[in-house]
Amino acid sequence: MSDLQQDAHNLAELAVFALNHAFRSIEDGEGMLVPFVMADTEDEGRSLHRFVAESMEQSRQRARDWVDGAEVSVNRYAFAWDGYVKVDDIKWDAVFVEAGDRVLPHGMLLCQRYSAENGDDGPRKIVGEPMLVDKPESRLQEE
Repeated sequence: MSDLQQDAHNLAELAVFALNHAFRSIEDGEGMLVPFVMADTEDEGRSLHRFVAESMEQSRQRARDWVDGAEVSVNRYAFAWDGYVKVDDIKWDAVFVEAGDRVLPHGMLLCQRYSAENGDDGPRKIVGEPMLVDKPESRLQEE
């Protein structure tokens, strides 16, 4: 496996791991997902950073700011939040993960749809498979 293939494999593994962690965080229906960033570094391995603010948008912005200002030791990141996605004109609840790498110019934006078993309340269940929404530029790329 080439170095680029290994980087792509590692990025996909982190993105799926973060997507699963995001869903497990809300699966019981007891609360909202606190936006978080998982980061892989050579020295410290994988770390988890949660971002709490007065509003969800402020929490998401703090997470984006953390990634944008990440130290050089961060090799890849996965930024997770809760939102909505429209599929075939149906609006779904979904957890999202934007993942990027310091080497690869483009990352991935994944989402996993879910629904509550009792309408809006109660435990959540996964709907379908994870979806690739976009391939955004990595926030770790030097300009």
